[in-house]
Amino acid sequence: MMEISLGIPLELHNLPKDMDVIQGPVERVDVRFSGPRRIVSKLSQMGITVPLDLTGAADGETTFELFTSDIQVPERVTVTRVSPSNINVVLERVLHTKVPVFLQTEGEPKEGYVIGKPSLTPPVMEIRGPGSILGGVEKLFTSPVTIQGASETIKGETSVILPDSRIHGVNRSTVKYEIPIISERETKNRK
Repeated sequence: MMEISLGIPLELHNLPKDMDVIQGPVERVDVRFSGPRRIVSKLSQMGITVPLDLTGAADGETTFELFTSDIQVPERVTVTRVSPSNINVVLERVLHTKVPVFLQTEGEPKEGYVIGKPSLTPPVMEIRGPGSILGGVEKLFTSPVTIQGASETIKGETSVILPDSRIHGVNRSTVKYEIPIISERETKNRK
């Protein structure tokens, strides 16, 4: 017989709809196994996880108890200890909102040319995330588009920079852009 302790990944199950984890839980828990040496020595390669069932969890902090019986192990192997045995998780309701997107450019057009009014499609992006984080997002910016040395209109697609990893784009993460590059002579002729 052999005993071994391994750091086993915590796997979240049944996250309530329209809720997001904003704090905790730990990524791994220390699990102590006991069993025949030939089986126990291979446990780290078996993809064992510690399930954490979030069914019924509410907005705010909830403490969940981990039980040795929740961990699926091969026959003749016993889970003797899980540490920590209590896991705190803070959940928050997920909200949706729409915010304007602004194009960022870098560089300067070719000498004798200027930038016209750029356009984005779509000009507004729907995002989702925990309300406490989403409330502070009033606008988004694109990844910078290089216009260095340009002498004609630039078109393309670029990603939108999200300010926090817990905020996600709904349906999309990119926008199409069109940046008119106009000859200074043309702008003088229009006046």
